[in-house]
Amino acid sequence: MEKLIIKIPSRNNNLGLFLILILIAISQFTIELNFMLLVIVSFYFFLKHIKFYNRIINILFPLILIFLLAIVGSVFRFPSIVDFIKDCVHLTTPIFAIIFGYYFIKSTDHSNKNTIIKWLMLYCFLVSVIHIVKVYLNLDDDWNTAGIREIGGKGSPEEAFIYSLFLVFYRKRKFRIFSKMFTNLFIVVVTLSILFYFSRTTMIAIVLFLISFNRVTQVTKKQVIYFIGILFFILGFIVSLQFMDIKRDSKGVESFLYKLKIAPQEIFNADIDINDHTQLWDKWRAYEVKKAVETMAEEDSYIPFFIGMGAGSLVDLDFVAPLNREGMQYIPHIHNGYGYIFFKTGSTGVVILLLWIFYMYTYIYKKPLNAEQNIYYVSVSGIGLYLLFSTLVINGIYNFRPIMPVILGMMLAMTSSFSMESKMKRVE
Repeated sequence: MEKLIIKIPSRNNNLGLFLILILIAISQFTIELNFMLLVIVSFYFFLKHIKFYNRIINILFPLILIFLLAIVGSVFRFPSIVDFIKDCVHLTTPIFAIIFGYYFIKSTDHSNKNTIIKWLMLYCFLVSVIHIVKVYLNLDDDWNTAGIREIGGKGSPEEAFIYSLFLVFYRKRKFRIFSKMFTNLFIVVVTLSILFYFSRTTMIAIVLFLISFNRVTQVTKKQVIYFIGILFFILGFIVSLQFMDIKRDSKGVESFLYKLKIAPQEIFNADIDINDHTQLWDKWRAYEVKKAVETMAEEDSYIPFFIGMGAGSLVDLDFVAPLNREGMQYIPHIHNGYGYIFFKTGSTGVVILLLWIFYMYTYIYKKPLNAEQNIYYVSVSGIGLYLLFSTLVINGIYNFRPIMPVILGMMLAMTSSFSMESKMKRVE
């Protein structure tokens, strides 16, 4: 009988444990605590090198431009110091997260890349186990979607990423890093955890990662046909749901289908009665964007539409929404990341953000030196494709749980390590 083996080389084990603890902390902390944590650890690992690399400069430069643009916009608005600082924290947190991920890898023995991947896989397995146990111990007899999501969380893009990476590469014999028994256990546990999120965003993220890792997103005649086929299937499925009588208070799988049914309205349909909370929450994302644009239009100037309202600006909801105990009429953030960046930095910021996402996507066209480097190239490209979608619904790179930016920094550093090794071999 095969033993359950999770062989982890002894070297750098402390760093591996440190990474897992940091990622778990990020998943639990507020955005302010995450900012402070990431500033500390990013500076610590950067100061071990005090060296700038082209890849890290290229990936950070657009995000820094967006931040500076928000600062410039705030000069004309005179926001409160508290709101200004909050936006500065929000806009710079992913920058420090990427720096930490990149220089963390530079501080490890990345010649043994499988060890680094094992750390990520073990993190994913651990949080999946915690998620399942939390749901099992705290859920009453009524197994409804809302209750499960309230207890366990509303999604996990990092689990989706690592799970997809495992399915496409690391469960196969060529790249296998765990025993066959643990490989099967990993798939079962993480699959169950992901299903328990009942998250549309997480499910779509898995699809996007899977097609990216299999290079389906690399534009060729064949891939375009595949993409059109998948697009028509998804649209057909969403349209078919519109003709199904699914109640808002449905239980189990039907409640998840209801959330899929209303997904287009959540994002695009802002025509609602604010006194009807059913309409309000079903179409909240669209309403936020509508009010953000209306707040900009009240300035009676074209300038906000070009450079935004700046850091510290607030969206006027036109009513006191029950978003916390006291209620809020003016909010600093909205769920739609494109709407958020448009409000803070105008169309200029949105263009910069889209170009940044496209730059990551183009990593799929880079020619890898070997099969391993290919994994990291398609990982960066897959994250770009995921951010193109997730920015629409959960703020993308500006999500309050900045684990994906850390992983992005790690994958970028892994791609560059192959180039360094190749140069060293040529010198020898």
